[in-house]
Amino acid sequence: MNIVRIPQSSIAPLSHGHPWAYRDFHLDEPVGSFVQLADAQRKPVAWGLADEGPIAVRVLGRGAGPANPLTELADRLRRADAFRFRTAPPQTDCWRCVHAAGDGLPGLVVDRYGDLAVIRLYSKAWESHLEWLTRQVASWGWASTVARRLGVGRVDGGEGLETLWGEPAPDHVIVNEHGMRLLVRPHVGQKTGLFLDQRTHRALVGGWSAGRRVANLFAYNGGFSVAAALGGAAHVTTVDLAADAIEDAKENFRLNGLDPDEHAFEVADVFAWRARQPVDLLIVDPPSLTHGKSSDGAAESAYRKLHARLGPMVVRDGLLATASCTARLDLQKWKRAVAAGLQNTGDWSWHWVSGEPLDHPASLVHVEAHYLKFALLRRR
Repeated sequence: MNIVRIPQSSIAPLSHGHPWAYRDFHLDEPVGSFVQLADAQRKPVAWGLADEGPIAVRVLGRGAGPANPLTELADRLRRADAFRFRTAPPQTDCWRCVHAAGDGLPGLVVDRYGDLAVIRLYSKAWESHLEWLTRQVASWGWASTVARRLGVGRVDGGEGLETLWGEPAPDHVIVNEHGMRLLVRPHVGQKTGLFLDQRTHRALVGGWSAGRRVANLFAYNGGFSVAAALGGAAHVTTVDLAADAIEDAKENFRLNGLDPDEHAFEVADVFAWRARQPVDLLIVDPPSLTHGKSSDGAAESAYRKLHARLGPMVVRDGLLATASCTARLDLQKWKRAVAAGLQNTGDWSWHWVSGEPLDHPASLVHVEAHYLKFALLRRR
């Protein structure tokens, strides 16, 4: 690895294991090449892959880099996949196999949908290693297809799914999640096809739904709705702005032996939607409401206004299951916005607060990786 000297201000976070080296030093190395970061005395601080944009290097380790970095990375990939198998819940065949820096591989994601493995690159640094990555994923032994999901503008600027190895990637896959069957469209679905990070929370909602009238807002393909119906909900209303998503939600009901005609499905803008009657359990899982520092205040305001509108729709002793994937708002800011919105809608209590699931780990020093917030509140 070529040695790159970094300023004193960068040493502390990198020596503690932060996975990003920001571009506050001169770097001429080609994107995707391995580099050794060192202090002014050429003492090794960290090593990683040269990137482009504000993050100059995706840091892969502290101190001196290994003699053969690809051997080290192959071992990390294998161990990340093996750990998922040891910790996967029963009757489940879909999860995140590799979660970027949480598995020591910043900028790289690998998801599993049955026997389909989907790679997604969130950093240009991995682009030149894609063929090698494909071989590693194929060698794990469970995939019949390895594909790449495009759509990260700063990396690939494309869209859709391209098959990298094995059988042509299918248009859709049926997966199992805690025994619940779900339709996945890996070519066009959100993220790599499904919001895998809400798996644990869908199971929780299923356990809270028995006998309740449930409304699921920003529902996408209705994962929370199916979990509620299977959990014994008296009636479920599924709301999303995308008509295609609502059709997939109905299909997910059918896949699980549920009659969609016994429930309600609405194509509507949640920010203007109103319940026809108060509900016992309201599920709110909006998309990210901020993508830059300048819009953080607007995001807090949006969460506050959203909960101010929705709070009165929940009956007394009813439940509000609310979530946020807005990474720039930390847990305390988000809770503050939710509380401010609900303040004038009755008396509420926090009953449950959680974040990312087991297969979405975060490095100890990578606070930016904590993006998911989920809470259950009761209207007293």
